[in-house]
Amino acid sequence: MDTITRYKKHNLTILKTIGKGTYGNVFLCEKTDTLLTIVKDIQLNIKIQDHKKDIDNEVDILSTMNHPNVIQFYDCYYTEHYVMISMEYATGGNLAERMYQRYPKLVKQQEILFYVSQILLGVNYIHSLKVIHRDLKAENILLTGKHGVLVKIGDFGISKMLASAKKTSTVIGTPYYLAPELCEGKPYDTKSDVWALGCLLYEMCTHKRPFESETLVGLVKAITSESVHPIDLTIYERGMQDLIDSMLSILPSKRPTVKELMGRAILLPMIYTVFLDAGDDVVLYKVVERFY
Repeated sequence: MDTITRYKKHNLTILKTIGKGTYGNVFLCEKTDTLLTIVKDIQLNIKIQDHKKDIDNEVDILSTMNHPNVIQFYDCYYTEHYVMISMEYATGGNLAERMYQRYPKLVKQQEILFYVSQILLGVNYIHSLKVIHRDLKAENILLTGKHGVLVKIGDFGISKMLASAKKTSTVIGTPYYLAPELCEGKPYDTKSDVWALGCLLYEMCTHKRPFESETLVGLVKAITSESVHPIDLTIYERGMQDLIDSMLSILPSKRPTVKELMGRAILLPMIYTVFLDAGDDVVLYKVVERFY
């Protein structure tokens, strides 16, 4: 059965290809009720024993989530050789695109806190379900709504459900945002997501990654031993640097939890604002307008 026929069987019309990956494609589709949806079309690899299990894991995680700042799961369709995961379409692109559209002009502090607050609310919800995202980065922070200012955390393809209080040990994720404990093959928990968020916050303040190298060995060395170059304190408050420093603590025990981060003085007013208006793109846009 060809792809178009396979999709029509489930009342889906492919509009365009959004991306291509190792095991399949990502399509923008339209359902018969005119709803736009992103469909991850994954070809099952019978050579990999746990491939279907990993996909089932993503579906299980997505289907349990219901939060204004987490991408919404719609449906999943299984065929003999494919799995089609239908999810909410974020119309505003992603945070990486939003950041670098302003290059070389840096994003204002209040606008950074606006987006970070929404991300923290979403990640706090994810962690409350005992899930580690494991690939938090600007490309996976999606934007949607009429004005494109509503944050949606996406791409749970490598997320892991914590079956117990024990830490997990599988090394996976985007290398530039890997926490030191992952680089060293040590057990890790939700604090690895906090590290990734620290890398993201640093990138939003500088348009640079906190740790870079031309080789993987060099990158691991930088992550596990080097300090981060300070952000520009003529543009941002000292509290922003303190926030980054705490999130990028080498020892996980020294890093705050997401819930603790949300209580920080520099974040709390914005957390309160976006929490009250969560999911209301029009109201949130009025918040953004005050930054200019």
